[in-house]
Amino acid sequence: MCLVASCSETVKTSNIKKKSKEFSAQEYAEKVTIEYTDSGLLRARVFSPILTAIKSNLHPYVLMKQGLKVDFYDKNGVLESYLTAEYGASYAEEKKVIVRRNVEILNTKGETLNTEELIWDQNTGTIRTDKFVKITGKDQITTGTGLISNQSFTDWEIINFAGTINLPNDQKPHPRPLIAGRGRY
Repeated sequence: MCLVASCSETVKTSNIKKKSKEFSAQEYAEKVTIEYTDSGLLRARVFSPILTAIKSNLHPYVLMKQGLKVDFYDKNGVLESYLTAEYGASYAEEKKVIVRRNVEILNTKGETLNTEELIWDQNTGTIRTDKFVKITGKDQITTGTGLISNQSFTDWEIINFAGTINLPNDQKPHPRPLIAGRGRY
């Protein structure tokens, strides 16, 4: 693991001439694994090839500009779903992770969600988006705009349903098994 740190200082002045300082530092790491737990139980494991942590007095966050992969686990430690995306940002104070660009989730039912952005709210255990979504099941494709789901993507609802396409037998997708660490960087 490689660690690089840098510091910057910005002085901001308001209309009443009060001054405040924001201190920020950056930490850089390669081939990172982050584990999220709840009451001592593993709930998610995040893999990223490069991680940049922005340590700010006002709003600290972590960037995963070269993509990420997340394994989600149930209360018994069994893999429930996994997510991949080309970009991610994690906000620890808010307990939210935003992923963008070619976002894909595969669940235990064999359903695959494709969208361009998802927000994972760790406080509520939900994922949501207001973007276009395509869900490919075993024998149909469902589309719409906006989605809310549990974090394992086993109980989902499309907000603005567009339609469903039933797939003929020769066009049904091949089942993709859930494998922990699949696509690990």
